[in-house]
Amino acid sequence: MKITKISLTNFRSFKATQEIDLAPVTLLFGPNSVGKSSVLMALAYIQQILKKGHCNPQKLGALGDKKIGGFRSLVYGQDTSSAIKIRLGFDGKKTPFVSYDAGVDEMANHVVNAAYPLMNDFGGNIETGSIEFEVAWSNRHQWAYVKNLRVWINDDYVGSVSSSDDLKNSRIVELNTLHPLLVPYNNDDWLESTYGPPEEWEDQTLSEDELHTHFEEVLNGLNPNPISTIEPADTEGAGQEFTNRIAPIAIGCSSGSVPYLGIPVSTMLDGQDFDQAEEHMSFLVVQQVLSQGFVLPLDKLLEQLEKNVLIGPLRVVPDIDYVANPNPEQQDWVDGSAAWDLLHRDPSNSSQTKKLLSETSDWFANKNKLNTGYELVNHSLSEELGQKLLDVQAMPGIVDKRHLLFRELKFRINLTANQLGTGISQVLPLVVAANTDSVGMISVEQPELHIHPRLQTELADLFLETRGKHSYLIETHSEHLILRLLRRIRETADGDLPEGMTEVVPETVSIVYLEPSEEGVRAKRIRIDEDGEFKERWPQGFFTERREELM
Repeated sequence: MKITKISLTNFRSFKATQEIDLAPVTLLFGPNSVGKSSVLMALAYIQQILKKGHCNPQKLGALGDKKIGGFRSLVYGQDTSSAIKIRLGFDGKKTPFVSYDAGVDEMANHVVNAAYPLMNDFGGNIETGSIEFEVAWSNRHQWAYVKNLRVWINDDYVGSVSSSDDLKNSRIVELNTLHPLLVPYNNDDWLESTYGPPEEWEDQTLSEDELHTHFEEVLNGLNPNPISTIEPADTEGAGQEFTNRIAPIAIGCSSGSVPYLGIPVSTMLDGQDFDQAEEHMSFLVVQQVLSQGFVLPLDKLLEQLEKNVLIGPLRVVPDIDYVANPNPEQQDWVDGSAAWDLLHRDPSNSSQTKKLLSETSDWFANKNKLNTGYELVNHSLSEELGQKLLDVQAMPGIVDKRHLLFRELKFRINLTANQLGTGISQVLPLVVAANTDSVGMISVEQPELHIHPRLQTELADLFLETRGKHSYLIETHSEHLILRLLRRIRETADGDLPEGMTEVVPETVSIVYLEPSEEGVRAKRIRIDEDGEFKERWPQGFFTERREELM
């Protein structure tokens, strides 16, 4: 899964709904304190909700336990009578089929001529989708909770889960049973058996109170809530016209409307006992479909969010006595320490560490890349001085300790990070993250800090050349980054791209300008043409320096 869009409503400085389209490389521009960091914070907030159930967090773990002050500080204008809405769009890629209940196929072998719906492979057919979290504040209980959860799959609305503010009544309140993945693949046979030959009904429109699919019939038959309790469809919230023909389905949730993750959806539907084989088979089918519709997207979203890393603007500069964490976590990326921890591992014990060290060193040393004039060296004192000069057994803690050094290419002098200019140490976490296979989206705040303009332009190539592994969400003020991106787009169109570089088309880059207004922050995407020129006028004018990048 890859996150492709972030939509924010009433979140921090965002009041009216604003959409941020994400590309392989996305740059957020705008004045200081306009809300660029809020976009990055929204992802960490959703991760905290899904992983820990915290809707009113004082700190965000993915941001290095950054203190945020809870829901009141997150909602626009600190108005707790308003609800936050965060909607994340995604590309499903190759979403694996997850059954959530292996009993379906097994049960089918023992049930003969059972009238259960034959459903499509919902999970295996997820291509795109989006999930919206509506987080509200309960004055009665003094806590925040997910009031509504909405799901869209393949551009069609699936349904919603709603919760009361006491968290005791969570229900699937809407289900678009005419969603292509919710219609049984043998539904025409059921329509014929229910309403007669096709010529009698195929040109007629079924009324709203009539059943349209076999899945509807089975689900309503298992639901203890009567059809009279069906709630009208919220077509405005769904963003499309549909008819809700399913009575509320009570389900087990956390944080309000978030179904328990990693397990089949827990419901109060009939048919859970084994003594009625046909009814139990129908229950298993319904449970599996509801799990794939409401649990699978959340499971995959959390899995992706936990792979993402945020690299903050102030990054650690280790000295010779730096003690590496052997097991760096997501939060350790915020100050860049995770990158140093990974490079301090013994490369002789891990092919992954050896590969990471080699690729990072190449980016620093290669004249066609960052060209810093340094390569990386990872060794211990025993390896450097040799066994003849040191008694390894006498001082194992000292001589076996790994050290990461920068070897100057001209004079072959080894230096520690704090013996170099600050810029080198600030770039290293970005390079390491870019070459770490296990990392997902990489978010960076102000990558240009303490970095020479030439190196800033080369960072743009780092992002472009590693976009196959990761996507990038960059909060920046750097004109040099954007000018190099525009240059690569133009060179691709003109056939002048340097040898060995991957082609860059306008869709590779999303440039979003955030500007304040009386209605909160407004987000405007500045589109790019094939000549590397902006299609729209840049708000407040455009950078006038470094025009040679555009020549």
